[in-house]
Amino acid sequence: MVTTSRFYCLSIFELLDDYDKDGINRLLSDFKCTQNSEIEKFLQNNSYDFSVKYQAITYLIYSNENDNIVGYFSLSVKPIIIKSDNLSNRSLNKILRMSDFDEENKTVNPAAYLIAQLGKNDGADINIDAIFEIIDIVVSKIQKSCGGVVEFLESENEEKLVNMYHNKGFKTFNIRKSKSGEDRKLIQMYRLI
Repeated sequence: MVTTSRFYCLSIFELLDDYDKDGINRLLSDFKCTQNSEIEKFLQNNSYDFSVKYQAITYLIYSNENDNIVGYFSLSVKPIIIKSDNLSNRSLNKILRMSDFDEENKTVNPAAYLIAQLGKNDGADINIDAIFEIIDIVVSKIQKSCGGVVEFLESENEEKLVNMYHNKGFKTFNIRKSKSGEDRKLIQMYRLI
């Protein structure tokens, strides 16, 4: 469990000590995110299965005041490809500790911590800074157990979101089409940890 002054965070695995799959699904059924229904659907329909299959582990953020779920995030490990011309010399050198350099394509391909999902419950008294404070604690614990120097995320191509992640220290390294079949672009961003 991770705690801050106002919140605590438990992974789905930690909940398995007290709940079965149906119990966890009941806990998750109250989560609402009208701003992005995909965030809500992932938590309610996929987070348990993704966690127990080790695809992406979901962490629930609770309020210390009332034990309500105020937000969540999911983490995974995934290789990424970054063109070296998108990196400063310092960043490239740090990444090269964990990755090979592809001379032909001028790219590096480190394994990175993927912030696969990130969401806030409607009306919850939590902001992006508090969510990232908890993400940073969790990732730091994982990093101290197994290493790694890069984390990344993918964002909808919306200026407000992209700016918010840039303000958290993320830098754009690629734009890719969504796999959902829609003509939708996702902005891929990384930061060194």
